Amino acid sequence: MGTGVGGELYAITAIVAQFDVAAETLIRYERAGLLRPQLVNEVRFYSTADVDRLNTIRRMTDIMGINLAGVDVVLRLLEEIRLLQRQLE
Repeated sequence: MGTGVGGELYAITAIVAQFDVAAETLIRYERAGLLRPQLVNEVRFYSTADVDRLNTIRRMTDIMGINLAGVDVVLRLLEEIRLLQRQLE
C-alpha cells in the first residue's frame, strides 16, 4: 500500500487478499467499466474510492443477484442522484 495523489492506493494483490476476490473478477469489473484502477508499471492500483465501489458492486452482485449490466445502471443512477443533490445544496 502506498500513498497516491488521491490518498491510499492498494495493489491488486492486496485487494485480492483483503476481499477474497479473484484478480480475474476485478479485471472483469474493469472491462465492464465498473472499476478504473490506476496502472503503474502494468500493476493495477485501486484507490479508497475504488474499494468502496468494489464493496457496492459485490453487495449488488452477491447479495441482490444483479448482473454487471444492472450494476452499471444502478451506479450511474446513484451518481446522477448525488450530482442532483449537490446542485440542490
